[in-house]
Amino acid sequence: MKVSYKWLNEYFDGKLPPVEKLEEVLTMNSSEVEGIEKVDRDYVLDVKILPNMAHSCLCHRGIAREFSVLLNLPMKKHSRDFSFPASCQINNSTEPGISILNLEIKIENPDDCRRYIGRVITGIEIRSSPEWLKKHLEAVGQRSINNLVDATNFVMLELGQPMHVFDADKIGGSLIEIKKAKIGDSLRTLDGKEIVLDDSILIISNNSKALAIAGIKGGTLAEISADTRNIVLESANFDPVLIRKTAQKIKIQTDASKRYENDLTPELAHEAMDILTKLITEIACTKDTKVGKMIDNYPRSVIKNELGVSASEVEKVLGLKISEDEIIKIFNQFGFINKKEGEQLIIEVPAERLDLRIKEDLIEEIGRVYGYDKLDGSKNIITGTKGKINKQFYYANKIKNILYDRGFSEIYGYAFAEKGDIELANSVAPEKKFLRNNLTDNSKEYLEFNARYADLIEMPQIKIFEIGKVFLKDDEHNNFIIGVKTPTSVKGLKKDQEVIKEIIVELEKELNIKLVKINKDETVAEFNFDEMVAKLPEPKEYDIEMPAVDKDMRFKKISVYPFTVRDVAVFVPENIKQEEVWNLIKNEAEPLLMKDRLFDVFTKKMPDGSAKTSYAFRLVLQSYDHTLSEEEISGVMSRITTKLNAQKDWQVR
Repeated sequence: MKVSYKWLNEYFDGKLPPVEKLEEVLTMNSSEVEGIEKVDRDYVLDVKILPNMAHSCLCHRGIAREFSVLLNLPMKKHSRDFSFPASCQINNSTEPGISILNLEIKIENPDDCRRYIGRVITGIEIRSSPEWLKKHLEAVGQRSINNLVDATNFVMLELGQPMHVFDADKIGGSLIEIKKAKIGDSLRTLDGKEIVLDDSILIISNNSKALAIAGIKGGTLAEISADTRNIVLESANFDPVLIRKTAQKIKIQTDASKRYENDLTPELAHEAMDILTKLITEIACTKDTKVGKMIDNYPRSVIKNELGVSASEVEKVLGLKISEDEIIKIFNQFGFINKKEGEQLIIEVPAERLDLRIKEDLIEEIGRVYGYDKLDGSKNIITGTKGKINKQFYYANKIKNILYDRGFSEIYGYAFAEKGDIELANSVAPEKKFLRNNLTDNSKEYLEFNARYADLIEMPQIKIFEIGKVFLKDDEHNNFIIGVKTPTSVKGLKKDQEVIKEIIVELEKELNIKLVKINKDETVAEFNFDEMVAKLPEPKEYDIEMPAVDKDMRFKKISVYPFTVRDVAVFVPENIKQEEVWNLIKNEAEPLLMKDRLFDVFTKKMPDGSAKTSYAFRLVLQSYDHTLSEEEISGVMSRITTKLNAQKDWQVR
């Protein structure tokens, strides 16, 4: 999910910490941030929301609530103030009024549609959205369409509740039915696709024709257009399993269906309808605008969920003593309503927290806010004794550490392959119809691939390894493989086979075991890892130190455009340092210079008796927004040559 830093800030009176700090806090305590992108004057976090958090966190308010708890910052209920303009006429009575304001909503099966709220607004005007709304949507990748569509998208991204708008005059009456379609029915979606319906698909209907596929996509029958003046707003809640199956059947997944599939509380629909109504009357009203009453068909309202937990139970599960006062403080940060009954703290769980169903769920919340880094993982939380060491895990990490120290990188290859002993009944792709029966094929492919990018990834010699499962006809087990490949352009390094032999000897010495290859290839060496571990002694304690993590390290996006490599060598007086040469090259090559490497240095006596040093640099040129032309590349190299030759007694070779 794309999350706007500016949008998040609107929930707080003070300014949030820098976006890099938010990334760290969210990743370590809630949901992984997969990347940060600068959009105009905003930063957008790409957050991977896991299913257990999707009920409440597939929206900006949900993510803001996480930061409120994790950073202990008070937050507002909404990102901005929403209110009805004074000019709007609000009809909240149940008495008959203007006919179009009186909807009738029928739900065929409450298991399929758990709540449906409709509301009519008349006398609105379709126009362009205000700038603030456009910027909010565009920051997270949503294209602005018009004020009505933008308003529904905003509410969904604000609260997590999908919304929809129909043209009231095209519905053909005041009745809206939520029911299963009939076999043979069809609907043309807003993006022009003709969908054939059947009796497993839930639709929004005007009694005779489908207006929309419930929870997934609207139809053209009651589509909003530039001439629309009267509208029906929809805020509903549908069965998540039904929506997921329908989306798969018709091969349409939308932002709305994604949220319904992960389940939402029906309680959210009323608040979302209120916010959408106020927003539309703010940005689409005229002097004739009238707002009808909310028609709320809610067959079975949600029962409040209460859970009890004690400080002793928290200690038993987490293996860490946390005071009752600290637990209450954490619950208060979440906004949970809590009370004390004996040793038990009784929590009234907010409706949107569908992931909190048992006391262990509450304890998990306490743990992640208090800090998993404070937990003692060496002890069994039930008995207090140290747990048994996993032999395979122990030796896998021992081998990894040895290889990390020797410049090897770990890879994770696909389990699916072009050939193998076991064919898949439902393959992910025609060229991946089998389960792999070795690690060699994948590893050789990855060696070749990475060797082509050696200059870009700054690896003069590609060294990889993998420990992974292979699948034979009558067996499956773990194998271990190492591979080395030197690009043809790199000279002066040990041969690949020699490096492999040396690392095998070193592993044999460290593990005190004879390694037996199970392949005949010379570029890689593959072993049966399970058999190898079985011959090793049982570890007495977990004494392996994992590599230190550089907390200041930051990753940046890799350019999708091709790179090119150029070499430049220059003779300079003997007293000139390589840094001085490099600074001149760098100034002329930026911003297209991605990587560089000094690959050759030597000093030579010149005919005039002076000594000069040759520095040879390899330059990797690349752009983040286009493919470099030959003219651009030549221009860079020409500027570098001119600059170097302009220095006294310097000569480009």
